[in-house]
Amino acid sequence: MNWKSCFNIHRNHIMALLVICAVVLAQGCSEGSKGGSLIVVGSPAPSFSLTLFDGATWTMDAHEGDPVVITFMASWCPCSNESAPFLREAYARYNPQGVEFLLVGIQDSASKFKRFLEERGVAIPAGYDEDGSISALYGVDAPPVTVFVDREHRVKRVYFGNIKEMGTEFFGWIEEVR
Repeated sequence: MNWKSCFNIHRNHIMALLVICAVVLAQGCSEGSKGGSLIVVGSPAPSFSLTLFDGATWTMDAHEGDPVVITFMASWCPCSNESAPFLREAYARYNPQGVEFLLVGIQDSASKFKRFLEERGVAIPAGYDEDGSISALYGVDAPPVTVFVDREHRVKRVYFGNIKEMGTEFFGWIEEVR
């Protein structure tokens, strides 16, 4: 086998590896899985509790009558990274008006997710879904997914993907639940 043949074989392997990586990364963000949720708009928001990074326990039941925005995220997900500034802005604007926010780390490690939030200055109540039970309850299979829950604790909307792509519509959906 001459060096040209070896180069072609290696080039083919590299191209195949790049294609596989691209497919895996594309499936990592939930923008491509817009119909995969078990949660149904109009249905009651499932009840759960989550231990937050500050040691407190956040429960859906404790926020009865409050509008809630829940975002499932991961530090490794580019779409979660791009969504963080929008979540930070929304929290600063709407939390003083009574809208509760919760960030749920998934498909990551708790320490990486916590560091991800700290590095981006995201001071929103957050915890890590250790056993995947909360994401399973909400039918979330890839980050980011944002669930908008109204005052009657009904799911008003569900958005799969990068909040940055929503633009100002994101704030409009928060207004709907407010």
